[in-house]
Amino acid sequence: MRKLFGTDGIRGVAGEAPLDEPTIRRIGAALVEEWKREGSKPRVILGRDTRISGEWITASLVHSMMGAGIAKAMDVGVISTPGLAYLTRDRGCDLGIMVSASHNPYRDNGIKVFGKDGFKLTDAQELEIEKLIDELPGRALGQARPSAVDCSPLVQRYIDFLKSQVAADLGTLRIGLDVCHGAAHAIAPQVFRDLGATVEVINDRPDGTNINLNCGSLHMSQLTSLVKERRLDFGVAFDGDADRSLFVTSSGKLFDGDFVLFSLATHLHRRSLLASNKVVGTIMSNLALEQAFEKNGIELLRAAVGDRYVLEAMRETGARLGGEPSGHVILLDSHTAGDGILTAVKLAEVLVGSGTRMDDLAEGFQPYPQVLDGLTVRDKVPLDTPEVSLLIKDAQDRFEGSGRLVIRYSGTEPLLRIMAEGPDGSRVRTIVDELKAGLEDRLAQLARQKN
Repeated sequence: MRKLFGTDGIRGVAGEAPLDEPTIRRIGAALVEEWKREGSKPRVILGRDTRISGEWITASLVHSMMGAGIAKAMDVGVISTPGLAYLTRDRGCDLGIMVSASHNPYRDNGIKVFGKDGFKLTDAQELEIEKLIDELPGRALGQARPSAVDCSPLVQRYIDFLKSQVAADLGTLRIGLDVCHGAAHAIAPQVFRDLGATVEVINDRPDGTNINLNCGSLHMSQLTSLVKERRLDFGVAFDGDADRSLFVTSSGKLFDGDFVLFSLATHLHRRSLLASNKVVGTIMSNLALEQAFEKNGIELLRAAVGDRYVLEAMRETGARLGGEPSGHVILLDSHTAGDGILTAVKLAEVLVGSGTRMDDLAEGFQPYPQVLDGLTVRDKVPLDTPEVSLLIKDAQDRFEGSGRLVIRYSGTEPLLRIMAEGPDGSRVRTIVDELKAGLEDRLAQLARQKN
């Protein structure tokens, strides 16, 4: 079982385990040792978002990797996570390391690792690296800190790649961007302006501590106000490392990952460009999306929560489009990773080509009301325990085939998460409240019996 790697790399409070300097040094050394097993010293490329801790974490990684024996280390500086993934493959590197905690507050940070193909590591690879981390001694380092080769000009190469994915001139569009003082703060405005769009940008002054602070994809109110007040065609909000994006339409409506999947999939399907007529979502994708796809001759496949699991399902099934409601969207014909900026320019291209508003792109898809709730738990009692599974089954049966219930434990917190959806929002809320009360009582009983 993995101890360090979660669903999206290694994450924690910068300066505290597992992101204290001794552990970071062991992580860097373990990554090199794992790749040296392949028979050669790896070439490594590194990038980071705008957190104040990003520079010293990157420097610690470089120092330990040089001591472990790498061929070359290239430091790109501030770049998005998908930008780092792209450059790993484009530059022929063996290993790509992104220092970022995505949408988390600035005190947190993380380490995400990509292989030479530009894909995130598999669970099996992460387990092997964790074994090495446990086995390696802490490395005593001198005061001199060798630095990576400065490769910040490579950011422009990534920008050029993004621009190459759009054939249309976006000159008719007026777009608002909330770059959340994060990795997209310079890249996203340049891409859209170079493609001809008129751009208004907010939250583009990173100071190391303001990344994601009351802005970006977790806080959409500023962007919504901007779009409505300036009468823009739409707005895009990114998270800290810009691997996802959420949208605001001209009317102020929130356009999440489900809307994006529907808009892009139906656009591609009408042009016979949707591979296998399949799209990969997750267990959290709205039931109404699945039903809307069925009416359009498209099959929705569901993966576990996490863009890495969406990508695994895409590669297994041949689907080329997938994503999550949170805004991670993967366009596998263009890129190996979910990319918020790529998603935004592709959606803008669809708007220009169709001559319509974003509000109209999702005609035919109206999400069902969804309730997200949960319980703090002392013990994660297996959900197939008879007393628990019966409560869940009874709640699902109450939907009478017109709703959906997903129960799962959080992978990082002592929480039991409850998601329910259906056409009648008040009925969904009632079912969730009664299920939550029943589960709280039953789980407490089982915990007392155990102790």
